[in-house]
Amino acid sequence: MPIRLYLASLLLLCSQLGQAAAALKLLTEDYPPFNMVGQGGHISGLSTEIVQELFHRAGVSYGISLLPWIRAFNLTVLEANTCLYSTTRTDSREHQFKWIGPLVENPWVLYARADNRHAILALEDARPFKIGGYAGDATSQYLIDRGFDVDLANTDQLNVKKLLAGRIDFWATGKYLGASLLVRENASHVRPVLTFNTTLLYLACNPAMPDSQVQQLNELLRGMQRDGTLARINAKYLNQKD
Repeated sequence: MPIRLYLASLLLLCSQLGQAAAALKLLTEDYPPFNMVGQGGHISGLSTEIVQELFHRAGVSYGISLLPWIRAFNLTVLEANTCLYSTTRTDSREHQFKWIGPLVENPWVLYARADNRHAILALEDARPFKIGGYAGDATSQYLIDRGFDVDLANTDQLNVKKLLAGRIDFWATGKYLGASLLVRENASHVRPVLTFNTTLLYLACNPAMPDSQVQQLNELLRGMQRDGTLARINAKYLNQKD
């Protein structure tokens, strides 16, 4: 083999080995109880524990960073070797990622102040009112696509303040996220009035991830379901909020 061809082949092999050995970048947002900053500044939460156990079983190295949702979402779309959780799988997002999951169920709920007397028996009953959501969230987009009046905030925590101040009539969010944020804000006079959808949250990876790796991770996740690991982690975070 000519020396130039040999050197080129060697460089290509080294590059491929380097890519295979590179740690995955896992991105997430502050979305308790699924992903959040825990004690000592470490990223914790239900989905975080599932993802950590998954990659432990796969023998894959990784690093986790917590970022604003829209930035984390865009970086995952653009950068190879990057994954995002906890991500709602929707039709519009389907071809933007490769999907590992589901990790957990996420019911969507309308919250109102306790003094709100409007009878909300179905989602359509909320159509005349202003609903708080946050930018880039699948819950908000679901309502916007259906023509509801959605007032967007930069974070979901701001919607608690807006609801208490009367700037919005209802607040649409995940059931467990809403419960966690109400505890943070000590907002005891806010109540859920309607569960209007239930979605599944996934680990969403850049499309460059090899199909073989996606299949391996999904098989390992199914094993975690069969051996009770997912149920144990779910119970740790969700039972007290049901």
